[in-house]
Parts: sequence; C-alpha cells; structure tokens
Amino acid sequence: MQDDLASMIRNTAARVRARDFAWTAGISGGVSAALLISGLADWRIALLTWGAFLAALAVRYRFSSGRVWAAPVQRIVDTEMEAQQAELARLRTVQGVARALPEPIFVLDAQGIVEHANPAALELVGMKEAAGKHFASVLRAPEVFETAEAVLAANESQSVEFTTLGGVERTCRAYITPIDTGAPETQTQPRALVFIRDLTSERRVEQMRADFIASASHELRTPLASVLGFIETLRGHAKDDPEAQEKFLSTMQSQAERMQRLVADLMSLSRIELNEHVPPRQRVDLAEIANDVIDSLAPLLESGGAIVDFVKDDDQPTNIRADRDEIFQAIQNLIDNAVKYGGDPAMVKLKVGRGAAPTPFIEGPPAHRAGDSAEQVAARLGVGVDDLVYVQVRDFGPGIERADLPRLTERFYRVNVERSRKSGGTGLGLAIVKHIMNRHKGGFQIESRLAGGAAFTCYFQQA
Repeated sequence: MQDDLASMIRNTAARVRARDFAWTAGISGGVSAALLISGLADWRIALLTWGAFLAALAVRYRFSSGRVWAAPVQRIVDTEMEAQQAELARLRTVQGVARALPEPIFVLDAQGIVEHANPAALELVGMKEAAGKHFASVLRAPEVFETAEAVLAANESQSVEFTTLGGVERTCRAYITPIDTGAPETQTQPRALVFIRDLTSERRVEQMRADFIASASHELRTPLASVLGFIETLRGHAKDDPEAQEKFLSTMQSQAERMQRLVADLMSLSRIELNEHVPPRQRVDLAEIANDVIDSLAPLLESGGAIVDFVKDDDQPTNIRADRDEIFQAIQNLIDNAVKYGGDPAMVKLKVGRGAAPTPFIEGPPAHRAGDSAEQVAARLGVGVDDLVYVQVRDFGPGIERADLPRLTERFYRVNVERSRKSGGTGLGLAIVKHIMNRHKGGFQIESRLAGGAAFTCYFQQA
C-alpha cells in the first residue's frame, strides 16, 4: 500500500511539472513576441533566449527526481497514516475490552441506533446482531430508551432500574452516559454508552431470605410445638413410664425428620430460584438421567413394593441443554410423588421421548389439564413440536380434582394434608420441579382424571 501511494504521488508530481512547463513555455513565448513587436529586441536574440530558457527548464524538469517532489507530501501522508493506525489500534483495544466484559454494553448514536453491542448485550436481548437497529426494538424496556434520549439531549449521565420481559424475569439497572469524542471543535454527533448490570441475583437473595424465614416459621411451627409438648410430658408424669417414653421419643424423631426434610427442600428450592435466570449450558441425555434416577431409587422402591416401568419411545437421541443435578432432582421428585400417591403398591410409568408426549387418558371420561402443552412450549421457544424432548411420569392413583390442578406447583399446597404429612411430604416437591423447568425454559403439564391417576410431563428443547 505504501509503494502504491508513493507511485501515485510521483505520477501526480510529474503531471503537475508537465503542466507547469507548458504554462511557462507559453508565457515566456508571449513575452518574447511582445519584445519583438515593440522593437526592443532582435528576433534572433529573442528566439535564442527563449530556446535557451526552455532547454534549461526542460533539463531541470527531466533530471529532477519525482521522489524529491513527492518526499514532503509523503512525509505528511506518513504522519497522518501513523496517527490513523494508532487510533485504529486504540479502537481495537477498546472493542476488545468491551467484548471481554461480562456485562452488557451498547453504544448508541444521536438517533438511538445501536452502533455496537458486545456479546453479553446480544445474549441479554437474545439476538445474533444488533448493530444498525433502533435501541427501542432491541431492548424492550421503554424506560431505558427514554433515559437514553434524555442523556443525549442534556449531555448528563443517568441511571434507571428496569425489569426484562420473558420466561424468566430479570431485574437490571442501566447506567447511561454521553461519550466524549474529542475536543469541542472536532466532535461529531453525540453518542451514548449504555452499561447494564444484572441485579437479579441480589434481588433473589433478598427475596430468598424473606421467603425462607416466612416459610420456615410457618411450616416449622407445628412440629416444633409438638416436640416441645412431648419434652414437657417426658419431664412430667411420663418420666417414669418407659412405654410412654418410647412412644413419645418415636414421635419426636418423626417430627425432627420432617423438619429436616422441610429445611432441606427449602434450601434446595432457594438455590434453584437463585440461579433461575441463568440458562444451563451442559449437554445431557434425558433418557440416561431417567435410568440413573430409577437405579438410585431401587432400594426404596423394593422396600415399598412399588414398580416403575421405564419406556423410551424410540431410538432417537434425547439430548438437552440442562443442569444434570436439577433434572435428576425433578424426575426423582415426580417418581417420589407417584409412589406416595399412586396406590399401594404403586405402579408408575416413566416415559422419555421426542415430540408431544402421548396422553394416557385417551379412553373413558375426559381428563383435566393444567400447565403447558407441547404446542405452547414449541411456540414459546420458536421451534417445531418435533424438536422437543419430554419425560412423563404417570401414576394410577385416585386422581386429582380439577380445581386442585393449577395450584399443585404452589409452595406447601397439598391436596390431602394429612396423607402428605404421613407419607413424609413437605409440599415443596412440585414447586421445585416448576422452578427447575422455568430455569430450563421448558414446559410442565399436569393431566389427571378421577379414579384414573395423574400424569406429569416435562418438555425441553432438543440440544
């Protein structure tokens, strides 16, 4: 490129010299002619002088190097190019830093058009490219765009808190500041930098503390009161009664185990809620996890006489992007529920497949449903139904009333409180499943028919 530029400068200098020579020859010829006409010079002397002048000028132009003419211009151009290269290097460094930052960053022009968005920003808005698009169409948060307009107009930094819309709600704060592009006389149109900080984890921690205290105080009140009552009895008239002591100690152990399970489920639910806004990236096989859950529950199933029939619909892969431990827990909770409420002994069908899960209530009275169908999940994810992977757990128990279906995933909601407590339930199993599915951007559907059992289906996008 440098050689091409030098050649261009030399060629331009040659054309300038040729034009100057022509003009000089014409002007000097005109002067000689004027002298001849006025009689101030002999024509031979005038012609000889004009010829000698042109010859000297031609020799000077012929033997002067174009490099000499081009050198000053070349130095100026080289200086400007070095300055531009340094500026480009600084810009690349700034862009590299922006790309490396884990927080979303947008750069807007005076009209609110996105000039740059780093990878974290593209992930936030779920786009592959945002440059050239209006900021209002990229980030669906009107308060942020309105603040950006105010910053561009007033040239003063501002911040605003907002909530993103979508499957998982995220609380963020946007810091918007005008960008200084140089000295006032060289500044172009104003620009704004939008830096977004995700506050979801902080808000979830605060909410988690409040929910944990409220839930623990509410659910632990009864077993704690029961344990305290038994302690008072053991210290009183039952202190010399071995038979009563054995009975009370057994009940106290049962209540203590219930509190232990409750605290464990509350902690598990809190951990899931804390990371609910972070999509999992691990690639796992849903059918393999289902098999592992059955193997881990084998001793418990054998002791209770329960039977789990596992079926994989076809030989197609059932890979998904998921947190393996959470999916394991979700399937385990569903099987545990089916064993507890699926009759005595319980018969459970576990099915994994692709597409829409077949309804187990084809014959007989219609079943009632709550939650997301395969079509709804596919539409929300922007994929076809065939791109879904499902796991379905069905029991053959008494079924669930229609009015209870929508509330089954609420914390501590129990259809039969007494039976749930006798079986060791905490009322949090399905709430945990729902939050796991929310994190995986999947769907959860419950189908049931009285005297026909219930089916719980989880839908995921195929990886």
